[in-house]
Amino acid sequence: MKRSPGFWAHLLKRSRLLAASVMRVDAVSSNRDAAANVDSTNVHSINVDSVSVDKTGPLTTSEQALLRYQIGARWDMIHRLHALKAAPANLSCALCGHTARRDAFAEHVTECIFEGGTITRHQCPVCDVIFGSDLMLDLSPEALTREYEWHYQIFSEGDSTEQEMRAFKALNPERGRAYVNWGSGAWSSSTERLRAEGWEVYGYEPHGSAHGGGKHVLTTRPQLEQIKPAGIFSNNVLEHFRYPVAALRDMASLLPAGALMSHATPCFEYRFEFTRFHLFFFLGKSREWIAEQANLSIVDYRADGDFMNLVLQTS
Repeated sequence: MKRSPGFWAHLLKRSRLLAASVMRVDAVSSNRDAAANVDSTNVHSINVDSVSVDKTGPLTTSEQALLRYQIGARWDMIHRLHALKAAPANLSCALCGHTARRDAFAEHVTECIFEGGTITRHQCPVCDVIFGSDLMLDLSPEALTREYEWHYQIFSEGDSTEQEMRAFKALNPERGRAYVNWGSGAWSSSTERLRAEGWEVYGYEPHGSAHGGGKHVLTTRPQLEQIKPAGIFSNNVLEHFRYPVAALRDMASLLPAGALMSHATPCFEYRFEFTRFHLFFFLGKSREWIAEQANLSIVDYRADGDFMNLVLQTS
């Protein structure tokens, strides 16, 4: 549907007003307007990287409501602009790169429960992975990081302690060696519980608004290198990486030869699809593909309800 210039002017004005409201309440600073220089024929001209809503300390209920509304309005605008573009005839898998006609990829459509609107994903006919949405995959690294920072100022995840404990035990850990809970978040007590049991375990969480602090939570790569980890485990992390093979290679570079990584996620099947933050669902052959591309070997894969765990070994 073709929109009049007045429609886009109204939408952009609403976005600016929402941003201004949040900034007044949150005492937030912004360098540029997120909706500046928008070409109504091109969704990628939206400057989604420029708004900062960082705040030291938790938001109040009213501030959270304003930020949640702003996120919804922003994604509404992105979807409307994206709808003006004709879908390309060919599609490429975001994991293995296979390119074919769009109708060769099975389509999966759902709604994001976190104000992200409709999520359209596709399944690769070659490696079996389900990937998307394109709107999330097309975000710059800065914009994707900002999505998480905003998200964690409003929402929190469930306690994942038990799943993380199981993922850790799958490493067959040894006493006196260091292990990293990658993407540990603020919703699990597994690091503390494992340390109380005498294990040298550290959390790693690069997103400032996603971790609860603590002297055993690392936030930078130099800190990771300093502890010389013998193994890495994670829960509900692998599906969030924009480039999962590169992420696995990065983890492997921290480990000695023959070390294990244990990654648990229900997204080894098409489950928990209702959030735009889940970029990949590693079905079928895709697990073998990411392991091979990361120069890792699969030691074990098991599924027990929502607990699905892949154990990889460095070469």
